[in-house]
Amino acid sequence: MMERKERKPYWRHTKWQMLASVVPFLVLIIVLPLYAESLNTERFLGFPLGYFLSAHGIAIIAIFTVASFVNRQDAIDHWHGAHEDN
Repeated sequence: MMERKERKPYWRHTKWQMLASVVPFLVLIIVLPLYAESLNTERFLGFPLGYFLSAHGIAIIAIFTVASFVNRQDAIDHWHGAHEDN
């Protein structure tokens, strides 16, 4: 159980960690489609590059973003003594 005085720093770290994970991903989702048409002049694995990055790259980056978020949140949980006992 987390001490009452430790809750505020815990949630502050969690909030900043969430923003650090979500903001770059949202920027990518907004910016990449703006350049997709100009990237389509190049090809990658037989697909237009803009299409490939929009369809596959965003999905792959989302997986890595979620994985890194989980690992960093686990570290925050351990640091503040809020981890689950196994």
